[in-house]
Amino acid sequence: MFRVLTCLTTEHDLRMVVLAGAVCFAASLAAVCLFERALSTARHVRAGWIVGAGAAAGCGIWATHFIAMLAYEPGVPVGYDVALTVLSLIAAVALTIAGLAVACATKSPWSAGAGGVIVGAGVAVMHYTGMAALDVPGHVTWSASLVTASIVFGILLAGAALTIAARRRGARMTLSAAVLLTLSIVLHHFTAMGAVNSTLCPSSLETTMSPGRTC
Repeated sequence: MFRVLTCLTTEHDLRMVVLAGAVCFAASLAAVCLFERALSTARHVRAGWIVGAGAAAGCGIWATHFIAMLAYEPGVPVGYDVALTVLSLIAAVALTIAGLAVACATKSPWSAGAGGVIVGAGVAVMHYTGMAALDVPGHVTWSASLVTASIVFGILLAGAALTIAARRRGARMTLSAAVLLTLSIVLHHFTAMGAVNSTLCPSSLETTMSPGRTC
């Protein structure tokens, strides 16, 4: 985890990191409130609330990721593949909607947690698709242990967030669920960023490499 802290403090603009966290919390709070609303509505109108909550959360997850990526300062020029970046947004929204739909599907005590697991998995899919879109002038490798930790953080905390939100026991529980969902997204992102290790190509001193090119 020392690598994660080092990445955060030396390779990121902390002002942008704070902005990403604020956007994440606002989106998480909106998503939890809409999810709770979906749970309290009749089945024939519930789908609309689920889609709204999923869109809010999915866009918030993606915005958090992209703002945090703009904060990323590896010391070399970076670019983004537009198609993969758009795909990461679609994945975030679609999987979040799917997770919330599962969480609302039954009154089983496990359904909310299972839905949260899908949401957490969606965070991972969005993040690593977004990272695949990152074009750096060098060769990128990953720490398997930190990749695994990032996925576990996202899944467990998102599952806990929806489990708490499903209880609908007042503003304090709503706020707690939003904080947990925020932590799910933020801890996943920065743990995953700590897993990245890039090796520069000699040619990068003069030119920026085209997408897909390696040393």
